[in-house]
Amino acid sequence: MAASVPPPAVPTAPGALPLLGHGLKLLRDPLGFMASLNELGPLVRMRGPAFTPDVYLVNSPDLLHQLLVTDARSYSQARITAGIGSQFGVSLVMDMSFEGLTLFASHLRHRRAVQPAFHPHRIAAWTPALRQAVHEAVAGWTPGTTLRVDREMARLAYRVNARAVCGDTPALDRVTAGLAALSARTTPGMYWRLALPGLAHLRHVPGTGGFRRALSGLRAAVAASLAHLRGQGATGDDVLSQLLRARYSDTDEPLGDRQIIADTLFLLWAATHGLKDVLPHVFHELALHPDVERRVHEEIGAVLRGRPVRAEDLPALDYTRRVVKETLRLHPAPWMLGRRALVPVRLGTAELPAGTELAYCTYALHRNPEVHPDPLRFDPDRWLPERARSLARCSDVAFGTGVRKCVGDALTMNQILTAVATIAARWRLRAVPGHRYRPRARIVISPGPLPMTVHPREVLSADGELGGTSARDDRWAGRDR
Repeated sequence: MAASVPPPAVPTAPGALPLLGHGLKLLRDPLGFMASLNELGPLVRMRGPAFTPDVYLVNSPDLLHQLLVTDARSYSQARITAGIGSQFGVSLVMDMSFEGLTLFASHLRHRRAVQPAFHPHRIAAWTPALRQAVHEAVAGWTPGTTLRVDREMARLAYRVNARAVCGDTPALDRVTAGLAALSARTTPGMYWRLALPGLAHLRHVPGTGGFRRALSGLRAAVAASLAHLRGQGATGDDVLSQLLRARYSDTDEPLGDRQIIADTLFLLWAATHGLKDVLPHVFHELALHPDVERRVHEEIGAVLRGRPVRAEDLPALDYTRRVVKETLRLHPAPWMLGRRALVPVRLGTAELPAGTELAYCTYALHRNPEVHPDPLRFDPDRWLPERARSLARCSDVAFGTGVRKCVGDALTMNQILTAVATIAARWRLRAVPGHRYRPRARIVISPGPLPMTVHPREVLSADGELGGTSARDDRWAGRDR
């Protein structure tokens, strides 16, 4: 009888240091380091710093599908993911726990209660207010002026998501300001919680105080919004009103206030970064690729013909949607997430014990030439249906996949498309000569400082005539509200 052949060993990433493991590489050049591991195989071991476990990086779409979809019941959230969500309270992003249910079943129960808040009809209903907010954000732009687009889009994201999630309540300005304050303190405040969660509650850990104060301020603003909406009957289309009306299908039990606030805090944070860190990258790529920008302008002109964008226009912006998808491929906001094995698992040829930490890097996977041919080329047409069908499952995980896929993915796409259509209908944005693009990979990938010069463009009016545009031209801003 032939002896059984042991499975091949999982390769270990090179460059680990005593005590630090691969921590220094992740600190110095996280995106470059993670992308370099594609060539080592479908599963790669990364050494953790002292007293922390090693992490297995999943590089293969097939293994990722196994991890996130087919064997999802065998995994919980990993330290990387749970470390983010734990700061906001136990919410949909974390492992929910209901008596008598597994972690998987608990998550599914809660997701089914929350999901109706993101129904396509409700998302479509937010489009007029979103479009108006975009118009107000760019109303002060002056032709030829250089702006920090990253800051402009951040301010837009705060206002838009405060209103979409918490409604137009008397506390709206407080929610907006609280969201801005929390976003500014996310990196210093949350980095420690991911790397060394045991330090998160110590008073003098850098970033902890400011992060806690910002989170407390936002929580108070959300609680005020909650009280106002409950007093008004929670009849609106905003997410908070929907959560007030949500029920668990098995018991018809409502969500408690603490649960609603925890979910709302994380949804606010996640939705904001989905817009503020992706939208600047869209205009960055359009400036780099004039041929792509021309097609976007032509499509927007043909669909809108000089009028404001409406929810029913978005499906017709097919090429613009592909531009956004290609931007998300190259510049995904969350760039690394993880899982922890609840039981011994077999992933590919590797036998891994219970407790094993696994991670997947969206940025690296999307730039893997074995997954996306010519991966550094900005090619929106790679998302044409006939080409996208040839991709392996889990080749596109900008919003995750499986039962833990981002619950707000459609909301984010709606926001980005509406903003692009509104801005690109009137403006061209150009890179500043000599500026060096330096993306920052922290909790999410941000574009870093992104100065761009704004230039008006001629547009096709509703009567079919070409005309100039001005930042102060409000002829169309109030229509179709």
